[in-house]
Amino acid sequence: MIDWPVVRGGIRGRRPTIGNLRRGRRGSEILTKDSLLGTRAVSELQQEADYTILQKLMLNLVQSQSGRPINIRDSWLNDAQTIARKMFEHLASLRALTDVHRVEINETQSFCFIDHSSVKVVARAAFETYLVFFFIFAGSDLSRCEFRHKIWRYGGLADRQRPHPVNPEARKVQAADKAEMDRLKPEIEASPHLGAYGRDAVKKILRGEWRGGDSWAGLAGRAGFHESYFRDVYGYLCGYSHASYISAMQVGQARSLDEQRKLAKACIGLGLVLMAHFARAYTDLFVDSKRILDADGQAKASVDRWCFSAEDWEKMTAKKSSS
Repeated sequence: MIDWPVVRGGIRGRRPTIGNLRRGRRGSEILTKDSLLGTRAVSELQQEADYTILQKLMLNLVQSQSGRPINIRDSWLNDAQTIARKMFEHLASLRALTDVHRVEINETQSFCFIDHSSVKVVARAAFETYLVFFFIFAGSDLSRCEFRHKIWRYGGLADRQRPHPVNPEARKVQAADKAEMDRLKPEIEASPHLGAYGRDAVKKILRGEWRGGDSWAGLAGRAGFHESYFRDVYGYLCGYSHASYISAMQVGQARSLDEQRKLAKACIGLGLVLMAHFARAYTDLFVDSKRILDADGQAKASVDRWCFSAEDWEKMTAKKSSS
């Protein structure tokens, strides 16, 4: 049996540095827009600073809409704030999980580790949350955005119909959800936007499958991520969520805090990428929030540094294949 690394006395662990996720035999590489195009690398201190800058920017962007009057017909837009908060909290937890965690065994012994497995599980949740945000709210066609919000909401209510109610309160909630589904369904069926889907996709949507059979990779492509980048990153993160052999093997092999730190820091880099992409998408949705980004030179520089496109990824892979 593999033993856990127990230490005697105290231990101090410095905060891990921040990188971006790219799998490889040699571990993680730091990837930004600039490093993809081969112009310059990003220092560890700059990565640390960028994470703080982008967290503050995300908060300021979302808070800029707080308290603003909204037409009752447009109340569905409030869920942009809700999804943004979910994503922000995931990313804050992701960073906190990269600190050294210490479990006291007795007065002289403790077990210290960096939980890089949970970092990856939370990173996957943050990635999916951003893709949902982009799917619903991206683009200038608010009618289509509202339709996508309806099928997403309808799907969530359908999910809550599946568990067996264990008490009268749960049955009451399910009944209310079913009534709301019955209200939404004819609106979805009557929408011209449903015509953009094929027959099989329509059936799935009306069963509560809001993606209509589309894959997460498909959503990522429309959100501006290159397919190969997404598949590499997302597949790696899913391995930890589903307890794949490779994930267990890496947990067993990463015995030192330094090794665990390297595995954790890659996912924090993904957090930087997601926050940069979010800033662009959010300011497109709420145009008046763009003044906050435009007025913050540091934030603009951080967004540009980490918001690389599918085209940037193509240039990088082409450069690597030709070298």
